[in-house]
Amino acid sequence: MVNDGSINANLVIDLIQISRKRSERFDSFVQVSNIGLLTRSRNLLVKNFLEQTSAEWLLMIDSDERLELETFDKLVNAVHDKDRPIVSALVFAAFFDDDNHLRPVPTIYRDLPESGLQAMDDYPVDELIKVDAAGTGCLLIHRSVLLELQSKATENQGPDWAWFVDGAIAGRWFGEDLLFSRRLGSLGIPIYAHTGAICAHNKTFWLDQRHHKPFREAALESKSKASD
Repeated sequence: MVNDGSINANLVIDLIQISRKRSERFDSFVQVSNIGLLTRSRNLLVKNFLEQTSAEWLLMIDSDERLELETFDKLVNAVHDKDRPIVSALVFAAFFDDDNHLRPVPTIYRDLPESGLQAMDDYPVDELIKVDAAGTGCLLIHRSVLLELQSKATENQGPDWAWFVDGAIAGRWFGEDLLFSRRLGSLGIPIYAHTGAICAHNKTFWLDQRHHKPFREAALESKSKASD
């Protein structure tokens, strides 16, 4: 876990419950302080995991999410060290669309020839599916994947910064999560997501009339129909 010194209380309760009911699944708890450079912090997290533990799997989760027991079980039961070495939970980000409406966006993606990576709004419910990319909000990753990426690090990266990077490609900015997925794809490492393993995501935002607009429009339409 990467955090800035604060962790959502609900997540703490979730981790306590999981550690009590699935104690045989736990090896170590690794956390890294986020100093504002998320990519750096994620790399440090992986480095510490590899150097300080002997665990087969890294469960990487953000500190503003929920990890309920059912979600944990579905992730653990879905992974396989060879066939499914990376499985993502279903996490929703919050973005403004073209009409300035705030909407949830599933952070699982398919790569389309004409438009590139697109969020999978039409994902099947409660299924294990193959995806082209996934966010890093909640990932279960086998140790061998991280070691392979480390072995293929560029000279600039070196062994300590071998996993996450962000930057521009062809005029578009990509975060560390999508570039991580692209690197995995280039190595032929498959990425899966379980759409029944849902991590609720705690978001804070300024609420204004843009968010209320579709509800107002629906109310006016209903009122107009009633008057007719």
